[in-house]
Amino acid sequence: MTTRDDGVTQQRLRVLVVSPTLPYPPNWGFGIRVFNIITELSRTCDVTVACYADPLDAPKADELRTYCSAVHWVPSPLSSTRRKRWIQIRSLLSRRSFQQLGTQSADMMSLLHSLLSNGDFDIVQLESSQLSSVVEWGRTPLVLDEHNIEYELLQRMHEVEHSRLRKAYNWLEYRKFRTEETAAWKRADGCAVTSERELRVVQGYAPEQITRVIPNGVDVQYFVPSATPAADPDSIVFTGLMSYRPNSDAVTWFAREIMPLVLQKRPNAVFTIVGLGAHESVGSLAGPNVRVLSDVPDVRPYVWAAAVFAVPLRMGSGTRLKILEALAMGKAVASTTVGCEGIAVVGDEHLVVADEPVAFADAVVRLMIDTELNHRLGVAGRDLVTRQYSWVSIVSSLEALHREVLSRRGSS
Repeated sequence: MTTRDDGVTQQRLRVLVVSPTLPYPPNWGFGIRVFNIITELSRTCDVTVACYADPLDAPKADELRTYCSAVHWVPSPLSSTRRKRWIQIRSLLSRRSFQQLGTQSADMMSLLHSLLSNGDFDIVQLESSQLSSVVEWGRTPLVLDEHNIEYELLQRMHEVEHSRLRKAYNWLEYRKFRTEETAAWKRADGCAVTSERELRVVQGYAPEQITRVIPNGVDVQYFVPSATPAADPDSIVFTGLMSYRPNSDAVTWFAREIMPLVLQKRPNAVFTIVGLGAHESVGSLAGPNVRVLSDVPDVRPYVWAAAVFAVPLRMGSGTRLKILEALAMGKAVASTTVGCEGIAVVGDEHLVVADEPVAFADAVVRLMIDTELNHRLGVAGRDLVTRQYSWVSIVSSLEALHREVLSRRGSS
């Protein structure tokens, strides 16, 4: 049993969280959301995790077990580049998308069947619609946690990409996965989305579905403002998983098209790219005014040292945790509209928004020069995330969604 803040005693829910990756350590956006859901839910629920993982990550799975009831994992179907390419080719000859084929395996389906066959769980939480083909629908009430509207991300990638091959591939994936993703929204017992905008999209396809906004959050005790001003007024920083296409596109666009404009007015400016898995194309951006740092143990010192936190994203969906983390650290942020989409920020109140290279460069330079504006935005951003984006309150709303789904299932 567990007791709510209002004194009401409730039965502890038994929750099975199914993830396409091992969400530990929580050092990239997807993993951060799943990890915080697991740890916060575990305060009032019995949480078990089922996920894909690399055998080398077994010690990390053991560490994750300290935060929940149990962790089960099977090898990822994308265990090698060769395997990934084969599944991509297979998807081209199929009506099914790579998004689903790449997250389906007999091992995972067997694991989930074993875990759910005895009725040991009250609810299943599926982390992303890509996993919708591995579950047995109808056996246990299922909540779909949509980190992104994935088909929308694929559509935006198609629009932005210059490579004809990539454009064509993303278009095919978009068309296939839109059908699969919207079908998953209708089949689930409930859907969680990260913003009001995405809520309206889901309701447009599945108006009868229980859909609630469960936003991304931030640990405001970990991501805190620096005790001293930025060490370098000419420094700009970006953080993120570099193997994620929207991030690699963002830093490439900034380094090649925006940074030269910044340097015209701030010749000593330096753009620092901090993130996991920086591949060759990102590494090639390094130069006198661009630094590329991969696999750093803690991004906070680099963010604290910067005068401006840049989010030049041109593709994406959901909401960006990097924005919330930067705001929590009291940083002045320059972002595209896509970068800050879905977060309750107001331009020139919490951050500066610009979408074209000249405008974005001007925004960055403005934040470097105008120290009063820089400070004011940082204070307002920190206040916003402290009030609205605490993981404790967010996951409390998620548990309420679970109970609402169970209530409907019980009354039907």
